[in-house]
Amino acid sequence: MSLAPESPVITLEADLGLTVDDVYKVAVQGASIFASEDILDRVRRSNLVVQHVLGRGRKVYGLNTQVGHLRDREIPPADLIDYQHQLVAMHARGIGEPMSEQDVRALMLARIVGMSRGGSGAHPDIFATLIQMLNAGVHPIVPQGGSVGASDLTQMAAVAMVLIGRGDATYQGELIRGAEALKRAGIISCPLRPKDGLALISANGMSIGTGALAVVDLEKFSHLADAIGCLSLEAIGGNLEPFREEVASAKPFAGQVAAAEHMRQCLAGSYLTEQRHEASVQDPLSFRVMPQVHGAMREYIAIARRVVEVELNSSGDNPMVSLERDELISNGNFDPVVLGLSFESLRLALAHVAMLSERRINRLRFHGIPAGRMAELRMRFPFRPYAGPSVHSAAALLAEIKHLSNPVTLATTMVNPDAEDHSTLAPQSVTLTRAVLNRLQTLFAIEAVMACDVLGDEQELPLLGAGSLEVCEAVGDIVTAMGEEDSAAVFCEALRKRLFEAQE
Repeated sequence: MSLAPESPVITLEADLGLTVDDVYKVAVQGASIFASEDILDRVRRSNLVVQHVLGRGRKVYGLNTQVGHLRDREIPPADLIDYQHQLVAMHARGIGEPMSEQDVRALMLARIVGMSRGGSGAHPDIFATLIQMLNAGVHPIVPQGGSVGASDLTQMAAVAMVLIGRGDATYQGELIRGAEALKRAGIISCPLRPKDGLALISANGMSIGTGALAVVDLEKFSHLADAIGCLSLEAIGGNLEPFREEVASAKPFAGQVAAAEHMRQCLAGSYLTEQRHEASVQDPLSFRVMPQVHGAMREYIAIARRVVEVELNSSGDNPMVSLERDELISNGNFDPVVLGLSFESLRLALAHVAMLSERRINRLRFHGIPAGRMAELRMRFPFRPYAGPSVHSAAALLAEIKHLSNPVTLATTMVNPDAEDHSTLAPQSVTLTRAVLNRLQTLFAIEAVMACDVLGDEQELPLLGAGSLEVCEAVGDIVTAMGEEDSAAVFCEALRKRLFEAQE
């Protein structure tokens, strides 16, 4: 990722929290972060509490004691700083492919915001260096695997390694050593002081950051799903009664009301709005209950947004600095169970949306074709590699989506029976949700093609609604751009990207 020279700035202020949209602006659009003087003062005061507590000589977890099952073993004063470096190094053991630069930026921002709340006790230099790295585009190489959702320790440690001049990072598109990346960006590596290592790694940056990006993508998808569903309704000459305002208001879930309203907007100007006596008195449920099922998806996306924003603007540090009491408090705020569960529920809602789409695809595939005449199906588009395998591909995608929608948070195990005997697997819950979304986009791309296929077999293309017409035009653009040697897989992926990018 190359940052724009005049990228927008997101300001951290003491009385204002950030939103998932702010995370998107920083992670995807390259916005910079600026901390107000009130925030800087709060970070300074938080660090002073750590110094005060250290001077009192009382044992405090991770400050002057070791961590985990060795929590009651004191660290000699001369070794306090060395131990913070050890904490970072011993947890920088993630596995798997590196996270994308956008995800790493979201992760870093989540930790910056968490520190700004005043609960971490990190030295102001740590806070400032993280901001400098983010703004300069120094992106640590962060493995995707290794967190069990009781702080994303391995991912956060990978960031901390670069901050202290170790590890690997990308800078201006080049993979280099962390120390070299800092040097090229004009950033001085930051030495750790008591509690700094723990403050850097004891946080759920991966779960929060990637969760925020997932929410934004899901909100965009929810609009796309409505439009494609409406296109399918037009393809079969469906009944508009289930989408009427009085139906939604009779069962006023906010998501259902919003979905029905958006579908009416998508169908504005459609031939279906004319008085038509040939429409069936009642369409299959996969068409008729779109406002209810798409509305449920919206409900759970909204829940996920609220949960992510609460986590983003909270202090998940352990121990946590109390500015009011001038002390450090042992706690369990690093356990993001609500976040993990919210994405579990969201995946189930997405699976129901997928079930409707697959059934509509099946209905479209055989719409208006008498039995025994499949071979005589006339194809109007110049190149349609999708016509044969769509039903099978859709069924396969649905099977994967259903499998990925099974709960993962209950698969947690005890890492350490004497200390770490519960975890949430929140990052896995978010990751699976994003995997479901990717397959949903492909599934709905297939549905869009099938709907256009049916409409293309009409003698004259009927008037389409404003929203569904945009989808139909997107399909046409990709059909025109495809060559005869391009595979169905290439076609579907190009259409998926085209449709999704159209929602930006």
